[in-house]
Amino acid sequence: MKPVSVITRGTFLVASPLLRDPNFDHTVVLMCEHEAGGSWGLVLNRRTHLTFGELLDDLPFPGSSQGPVHWGGPCETTRMQILHRLRRDVSATLEVLPGVHLGLEHEQFREIAAESRQPGEALQAYVGHAGWGAGQLDAEMQTGSWITCSGDPRIVFDTRPEVMWERVLRSLGPDYTRLTWVPVDPRVN
Repeated sequence: MKPVSVITRGTFLVASPLLRDPNFDHTVVLMCEHEAGGSWGLVLNRRTHLTFGELLDDLPFPGSSQGPVHWGGPCETTRMQILHRLRRDVSATLEVLPGVHLGLEHEQFREIAAESRQPGEALQAYVGHAGWGAGQLDAEMQTGSWITCSGDPRIVFDTRPEVMWERVLRSLGPDYTRLTWVPVDPRVN
């Protein structure tokens, strides 16, 4: 991954230690849209205790209920979003990164969640999303709240949430690696 100065679909926003919003402490956000009227994305590294089976009450077999559900952000927490990497055609999806798609119809998700996935396939559910009104994200960028870098599909699906923030920062080089040493509360330094 490499630092970028322009936010587009597929950019990672990495929470800086300067960001004091507890909703986003040590988070990595995958940007899904960034426009003059507003922006939104999904927090990738906050897993909930929910499973697919708790979201969908009639999956046909118990093993299917083990899929992870993530907290996508504090906005619209009753709404579910799906990120996937599948080897089959599905309708009405948006490619956010190469091979990473957003969106599945409810019935498609129900069917795919109940099936065994082929090697390399992935399916992740998110409740809520991170959202910014017009100009809000730009203002946060000016205060140093976010670090932006190119997104990477391997981070989205193949990195454990608890190490994702640090792994992304370390991939950007020594200046960013130093940020991983900043204590959560600098007063205890």
